[in-house]
Amino acid sequence: MELSRGDCTRGGIDGFRHREEVLKPLVKSWIDELKRKGKTDVLLLEDGALAHTSRFDTEFLEVSHIKKLCWPGHSPDVNAEEHAWPWIRRHITKDFDPSRTEDECEVHWRTEWKRIPQKTIKTWIDKTPDVVRKIIQH
Repeated sequence: MELSRGDCTRGGIDGFRHREEVLKPLVKSWIDELKRKGKTDVLLLEDGALAHTSRFDTEFLEVSHIKKLCWPGHSPDVNAEEHAWPWIRRHITKDFDPSRTEDECEVHWRTEWKRIPQKTIKTWIDKTPDVVRKIIQH
C-alpha cells in the first residue's frame, strides 16, 4: 500500500516529516556509525506520539533493521532533551524581560539553549539507561 501524508494544516510533525527530518538523518549519521563499530544491537527509544507510531516510522525502521522500544507517553525521564525545556524556561524568565516579538523570543530560547552546561546535559543523559531498564522490567 502506498503511504501518503496526512493533513499537516495545524503544523507539528507527522509521520512523513518525522521519517524524513529525524529518522533518516539519525540513521545516516549515528546509527550507521554504531553498526560500523560493531554495535549491531541498536535499540531506538520513542514515545507513543502519532509520528512515532506511524507506518512511515514503523516501516522505515523495519527496513533499516532497527528495533524500537516504545515507552509510555508523557515520560520525559527517558528523553534527556525533555529536561532542557523547563531548564530553559526557568533561565529565560530569570535572564530576560518578557519577549515582545517572535524574533526576540527565538533569540532568548537559542541563547539559553547554548548556555546549558555540558555537565547538566550529561547528568540528564546518564539517568536514561536506568529509566529504560525500569520500563523494560515493567
